[in-house]
Amino acid sequence: MLVEPDRSAYDLKFRLFGFPVRVHPWFWLLTVLFGASAFERYGPQYLVAWVGVVFVSILVHELGHALAFRWFGVDSHVVLYSFGGLAVPWGVVPGRWRRVVVSLTGPAAGFVLFGAVYASNLAFGWGDDHGRGFGKPSLAAEVFRNLVFVNLAWGLVNLLPVFPLDGGQVAQEACGALSPRNGVRVALEISVGVAGLVCLYSLACEFEGRRGGGWLSDLPDWFPRGSFYTALLFGMLAYQSYQQLQHSKWTDAHWSARGR
Repeated sequence: MLVEPDRSAYDLKFRLFGFPVRVHPWFWLLTVLFGASAFERYGPQYLVAWVGVVFVSILVHELGHALAFRWFGVDSHVVLYSFGGLAVPWGVVPGRWRRVVVSLTGPAAGFVLFGAVYASNLAFGWGDDHGRGFGKPSLAAEVFRNLVFVNLAWGLVNLLPVFPLDGGQVAQEACGALSPRNGVRVALEISVGVAGLVCLYSLACEFEGRRGGGWLSDLPDWFPRGSFYTALLFGMLAYQSYQQLQHSKWTDAHWSARGR
């Protein structure tokens, strides 16, 4: 899932801070799909607000990676597509700690945006619901909630040690430093286990949410809830990591046999 998608006639292209940016049509389609409930509950303007929040948040995330690449002397371009985006380097960043920094600057940029949004609401209260009670939230309140959710919750999830998430890249570098020979395999085993657990947790959240109440209501409000979509995503990531793990084992066995 780290492969850059093919170019299409419907790509949106522009430059930002000197970086070429390309938005693939699948980005818009899947973002609208994820935000369909906002349209059903509140109306089209809330869906448009959701798409805008995701676009800005993912762009900020990828620009964090791109700026880190630039800091280490490597140019890059940004692609938004499918479930998120990519900052595609035009060269290799040498050194494990540099690659770890590049991986962490994406979530860090999102956390900075979250902090700015949260602080501005504390100062001006623009995201408060202003006593609208149990009816439809104000558009500003919904934008605030979505900005917090995408930049905080998604940022934390992105730090899980699952390939190809940023946390998975950090895990690979850490495992490689501790065990140069078996580091990749260990990181893939961790990825399979964690992704599988998140998939099961998401399915449990989906099932419990349909029933109402239960253990899900005991979780704190800030703790991310899983859904059918997160179960699907992490199920795919677990399977992808499993395939890579099997290929890694086959490669090691193949070369060990040839070396005898």
